[in-house]
Amino acid sequence: MSTFTILLLAGFALNAGLILLGFVLADRQRRRHIARLQRQRDILSLPVSRRLKNRKRTLAQPSTATERFVAFFERQLDQTSLRIGVNELLLQVGIGLLGGYALAVLALGIHPLTALPVAAVLTFGLLMSILNIAQNRYKTAFAADLPEALDIFARGLRAGRPVTDSMSIVVDNSKGPILHEFSRCHDEVRMGTSLPECLERLSARLPLAEVNFFAVSTALQAETGGNLIETIENLATQLRERRKLRKKARALSSEARASAVILAALPFAVTLLIAVLNGTYLEPLYADPRGRIMSATALGSIAFGIFVMVRMGKLDV
Repeated sequence: MSTFTILLLAGFALNAGLILLGFVLADRQRRRHIARLQRQRDILSLPVSRRLKNRKRTLAQPSTATERFVAFFERQLDQTSLRIGVNELLLQVGIGLLGGYALAVLALGIHPLTALPVAAVLTFGLLMSILNIAQNRYKTAFAADLPEALDIFARGLRAGRPVTDSMSIVVDNSKGPILHEFSRCHDEVRMGTSLPECLERLSARLPLAEVNFFAVSTALQAETGGNLIETIENLATQLRERRKLRKKARALSSEARASAVILAALPFAVTLLIAVLNGTYLEPLYADPRGRIMSATALGSIAFGIFVMVRMGKLDV
């Protein structure tokens, strides 16, 4: 058996071992989560004095590195609309890792030892990019529907309903991220958590300015007193005005963003056109070492220019 075959099989075995390790860690985290839920159910049956004594132990954060690793992906998935578990996510990542490794070695001819970190970096980079896009969509949808949810919540309070029933009305009349997050808040309030503490957890899960406004204003109202209904109604009005200002700023910057897209696509379009018309004309850029250095420098400059144009066209409102 040749050295290449041995290295290839060793790479596949290492990837399979990493995938198996991920499944083991995820299963351990799931068992610990079930055990915490069981302890919480047992604590609810105890007197109030003993509940407070056991509260810190119940809310303990993951301590080991493996627990933090699995908990990190759980938090990332919790901030998206992707309703998959950590086990399914690790399975898909493992399939992508093995496929990328096989493609790099067999199709591209990369050395097995070099292909292993390349496939791992590309796979996890693609995973984090997908999670980032899903999180941005989730947060955008939540921020867009939050003013209407606050209006429903305020109308329920004005009608004389308690906080729990008002949140239940929001859950019954909402969908998407608002339904998911307010359902969690509703369950936490029913379990005895105060509204400011519940909204503080919400702002930790969704680090948005709109959620921070909601959490801070409710916490101040609870500490200093005041009309909660009026506070929520004024906050809903301010969030609508902020949304209008954001859309106006986006409309005013649309010309700059369109120019940035055209300037970013122009070098690649010209290169593709030249390659179709006369492919040998571009051969020195990838066949000659000096041409490869020039190509790498040009790509780096274009990437830096695109980054600058994106930052210039992005307005934080």
